[in-house]
Amino acid sequence: MLAIIGGALAARRAQALAVLLLAVLASAAAAAAPSYVAAAGQALASYELSRAEPNELRMRLAEPVEYPGMPDDPTRSAFAAAVKRLAPAGFDVVFGAQSGGVAAGPAGRLTSNLIFRSGACERVAVVGACPRSTSRGQLPEVMVSTNTAAHLGVVAGGQFTFGTVPVRVAGVYRPLHPTDPFWLGEEYLRPPPPGPPSTSTPGSALDPIFTAESAPLVDEQAILYRSTADLFVGKQLLETASVHDLRTAVATVSRDGSRQGFGAGTSLPTLLDRVALQRGQLASGVTLGAGLLVLLCWLVLFVAVSSAADERRPEQGLLLLRGVQRRRLWVLAVGEHAVPVLVAIPLGCLGGLAAAKLLATHTLPAQADVTLDATVIGYAAVGAAGALAAVLLAQARTTSAPVVDLLRRVPARMRGWRATVSDIVAVAVAVAALVQLRSGGSPTGLALVAPVVGALAAGVLLARIAMIAGAAVGAALLARGRTTVGLALVQVARQPRFRPLIALLTVVVAMLAFTTATNEVASAAYADRATVEVGAPRVVEVDATSRSHLLASVRAADPEGRFAMAAVVTNAADEAGMPVIAVDSDRLATVAVPHSSYGVNLAHVARAIRPAPPGASIHLRGRLLTVVASASFDAVAFAGNQVRLSVTVSGSNGTRVVVARDNIRQGRHDYLIQVPECAQECRLVNIDIVAPVVSRPLEVRFEELRTGDGARETVLLSGAEFADLKRWRLSDPAETSIDAASGTDTGLVLEVSENRRSEPASILVVDSPFPLPGWLTRSKGTPVGQAHQYEGIDGSPTTASIRGLADHLPRLGGSGLIVDLEYADRLAVAGQSGSKEVWLAPTAPADVLDRLRAQGLVIRNDRTIAGVRQDFDRQGAALALRFNLFAALAGVLIGAAGLIAMAAAEQRNRVAMLVALRRQGLSPRAVRGGYGWPVVVATVSGGLATLAIWLLTRDGQRLFGDGRSPVPVPDWPDVGRLLVFTVPTVVFFAVTAAVLGRIVAASVRRRTGR
Repeated sequence: MLAIIGGALAARRAQALAVLLLAVLASAAAAAAPSYVAAAGQALASYELSRAEPNELRMRLAEPVEYPGMPDDPTRSAFAAAVKRLAPAGFDVVFGAQSGGVAAGPAGRLTSNLIFRSGACERVAVVGACPRSTSRGQLPEVMVSTNTAAHLGVVAGGQFTFGTVPVRVAGVYRPLHPTDPFWLGEEYLRPPPPGPPSTSTPGSALDPIFTAESAPLVDEQAILYRSTADLFVGKQLLETASVHDLRTAVATVSRDGSRQGFGAGTSLPTLLDRVALQRGQLASGVTLGAGLLVLLCWLVLFVAVSSAADERRPEQGLLLLRGVQRRRLWVLAVGEHAVPVLVAIPLGCLGGLAAAKLLATHTLPAQADVTLDATVIGYAAVGAAGALAAVLLAQARTTSAPVVDLLRRVPARMRGWRATVSDIVAVAVAVAALVQLRSGGSPTGLALVAPVVGALAAGVLLARIAMIAGAAVGAALLARGRTTVGLALVQVARQPRFRPLIALLTVVVAMLAFTTATNEVASAAYADRATVEVGAPRVVEVDATSRSHLLASVRAADPEGRFAMAAVVTNAADEAGMPVIAVDSDRLATVAVPHSSYGVNLAHVARAIRPAPPGASIHLRGRLLTVVASASFDAVAFAGNQVRLSVTVSGSNGTRVVVARDNIRQGRHDYLIQVPECAQECRLVNIDIVAPVVSRPLEVRFEELRTGDGARETVLLSGAEFADLKRWRLSDPAETSIDAASGTDTGLVLEVSENRRSEPASILVVDSPFPLPGWLTRSKGTPVGQAHQYEGIDGSPTTASIRGLADHLPRLGGSGLIVDLEYADRLAVAGQSGSKEVWLAPTAPADVLDRLRAQGLVIRNDRTIAGVRQDFDRQGAALALRFNLFAALAGVLIGAAGLIAMAAAEQRNRVAMLVALRRQGLSPRAVRGGYGWPVVVATVSGGLATLAIWLLTRDGQRLFGDGRSPVPVPDWPDVGRLLVFTVPTVVFFAVTAAVLGRIVAASVRRRTGR
């Protein structure tokens, strides 16, 4: 039998080579998937590592006991021994010790940390020298940052005191790589406070003060320190170890460390969760592309081998007539094809690795190694085994057919239940996959390949319909004398081997169109989400001393309002709170990027949320504020309780409540209030009367407001101006009232009713609309013209008057409120809430950050729409989409190979038949082979299958790592860009069919001589 199998391979070298190549393709496709997933998993871990927060990269263990003396190296202590036992393999341990205290130098003092940290000297550039160990009686040596040295007024060789201990400055350091996790971000390199521009060196005066390993003190109790250990997860460990193992190791260290009192703290599980999510989405998405390639290879093998087997049917019929047993035919079929399939496994592994390396080089966000392991070999073996099963299934029809059918030139069409069982199985699998996909949650099992099995089911059903319709239409055309088209259709309909070919080409066309559509929709969704989430082409997060400082700084950097806008965002990441964005409305339409999902014109929004102010602001200039007021109340009833006067002022350093020097007394008096923040300029927010609960009313008349520096005063408000009721409003009109006094005692009269609660009775300056005009998203359900309760930008409850509704808003997405920043700041009476941002247009100059720094703003973060869009492209879901597009494009070549394989297998019989017909008068135009009709049918059925699987699976697509988007994902792809991929594919198949037809026509001409 081995000799017969060898002879069969030699005699049918072309078919054996075709089976080998297709089995290699199937094996390579199966091997490429795990190789690419492993490499992409490494790249995703590296990428997440590069953008992780410092606290997400380490675990902190701290000794509960404080020790006296200078912070020392704890590596020889019992604490270090315990940490080394707890530390998982692969974690880098950095030991340290730290003490808090006050550092005082010739130029100033500050609260800082005295720290020992192993490896500090290797990560800094030092002017002077690193601190050394000193003996008792010598000054301990320390190393301070450039920022700290400037603040304390010291240089290398100088001295200052930490607590009560004098220390010597051995050197002044500058971090070499401020983003190194060693510095723990802002824990060590503290950002400078907003205000006048500081040095350009990273950090601030609060940078750590480093000490040497050992420095005995005269009074060891003068400083107390605590030992620490930071356990950093390494890059290689994060890339190679499973997330489950890492999470288990972190949980074990946290548990055992807590038992020993070390109090482990970390955000490392957050990073591990992100990596696990990205890897899971990548593996799920790649399964679709790998499944498509493997399925197409199996289908092509089935088409090619079944076509070849049909051509050898008479040969097998004669063998059976001569007494050869069927089992020997099966052994021959198995052996003839098992040899190339077994050879295909190692070749497929190499091919899969090469394809994975090519993809990894051009698609991954970071460099990753593609390696050969047992998983890759196993998947390659599965792909090859499936190829062998496809070959045997293709042989089954001829090997088990009756002798009378084998001797027929044209195979008998399958009838009865056997003809529909394959269709039923394909449809059942597709239905199960679609139901699982649409059930919600992350796709698993069959749901991962739902589009592929859906396309296969559609291809099988549409191929059956096409065969039936082709027979009917072909017969009708022949009856009318249209032999060219009619004969081609009849030939296709009579040959059962054309049905799997049509199904194959349908799957190829449908999956290319589907994956292209998915990529186009994903690209549009990434761009939409980046545009809405960022809001402007570039958004810079800053630190400012106050909202008014932010507004003034941005307006000073861009006086004409051409490229910069100030904004404050609150509760943007809090699902429980009400997200609010306050913007400098006059610049909104200029700087923000418009988007169709907003459902509203931003210029219209800006005009609606910033109507004309109801009154002018009251600006103060001077360190002293004098309020002239007359009070009338029953002092006996108050029983000695104090009545206080206070004002709230807003300056560049924020909002502050200042109490008058003296209590409110009966009669007319001047009340002095010190407001140093108003030396340049500030704004009066409100005037408060703070009184306890009494059984008698209280009346206070405000007659004059003066500002100055003590020697010289300016009347800011006269009695008549105080009496203008349009200037004021009450915070509690239910229990307080205001009225205008005329005559000789002109002024503003505040009346506090009896038994009022002890909250201040506030008179607020009306320089902003109240309630604040706002534009709300429709998701909140508040109609236009109604009031909406929300948490203001100062963190206090307030109300907005809804002027309009939007589908989505910049930066907030589908849920939130937009208001004017200046008006919101005028109404704010509490603290500073939310993140302060500067939105920049594309026309912003290159030195815009320097301009902002010159105004005292501190740059914390800088992101762009393009950068966020690129981040989405580096997530696991996007990498899987690119793999699937590669698989679909490779599937086009596989489909063409199937068309060629079938044509090659039947060429001899097809040419003989056409030669006979040509000699009987068949026109030359009819001698085309009929290969174009499967392409035509597959194009139409592929379009229908694409539409069907798109409608059924689009809701189950996972395009983002976090599974959400602030704007709806497009329902349909861009048709123009979709045609860019599908039209060349159809043209390629059509050209292939035309070439095959011309080859057949040329053979007929050679044999007929005409």
